[in-house]
Amino acid sequence: MRPPDFYDDRVPSHAPYERALRAVHDGADDVQIRLRSSLGEDEHLPAGVFFREGDGLFPFERYALELCRGDVLDLGAGAGVHSLELQRCGTAVVAIENGRELVRIMEERGVRNAIRADFRFWHGPRFDSVLLLMNGIGPVGTLAGLDRFLAHARRFLHPGGQLLVDSALAVEAFDAITGSTGTRGAWPDSGGYAGQAWIELEYDGLVGRPFRELYIDLETMSVHARAAGWKPDTAFEADGAYVVRLTPR
Repeated sequence: MRPPDFYDDRVPSHAPYERALRAVHDGADDVQIRLRSSLGEDEHLPAGVFFREGDGLFPFERYALELCRGDVLDLGAGAGVHSLELQRCGTAVVAIENGRELVRIMEERGVRNAIRADFRFWHGPRFDSVLLLMNGIGPVGTLAGLDRFLAHARRFLHPGGQLLVDSALAVEAFDAITGSTGTRGAWPDSGGYAGQAWIELEYDGLVGRPFRELYIDLETMSVHARAAGWKPDTAFEADGAYVVRLTPR
C-alpha cells in the first residue's frame, strides 16, 4: 500500500504537533494545528487544548481519572494534562511519550516521572491502572495493531489491574462540492474499516508525513477486547464517544 502522493520522509509524522505544543508552553497565543484526514477532515485545532486543567477537562476525562486506582501509567501523555491532575491528587503516575520534546515539556511542567518510550512495546514495571485518553489507543493504527496491543498489554498490569481507554466512532466528513470524502484525493484505502484513518498534521508551514490513527466504535472495541481475553465494561458513553474499562479475564 503506497502512502499519499504528498508523503515526505524528511519530516517526522508528529513533528508539527511537538513544535506546536512547545510554542504554547513557551507562551505563544492562538497556536493552531492543521489536521487533515482520510475521513474528510480539514480543520484547525487549538494546541492549547493539550494544556487544559481542572474544570477545563472534558467529562469523560474526569470520569476516567476518578476510576484510577493504585499506581498509574499514562500512555501517550502529551503535555502531561492527566498526569498532572493525578499528581495533584497524590497519585503516583508514570507518563509515557514517544517524542523527546514532549518529555521535556512534561518535565518542565512538573510531571515527576516522564519517560520517552513507544507504549506499544512497553516492558517496564507493572501498574494498577493504565490510561489511554484523548484517543490514546489511536497509535495502534489498525484493528490488527489493536489486536497486537491487547495481546501485549497484560504485561502492563498488576493482577487485578485495569486499562481505561477512550475512543469514538469514526465519522466521515462529506465534501458537498466534489461529492466525496477526503481532502487530498490521494489517501490509501482504509482497509475495510473506516476508523483505520490516515492523518496529516501541519503547523507553521511544517507538514508531517501521514500516519495511521485508529478511531474505533465501542461495539468493535468490545468484540476485539473479548477475543483477546479482556472483559470490557463501559464506564462512560455520550455522543459516539466513550470510556471503556478493560480487565483481564
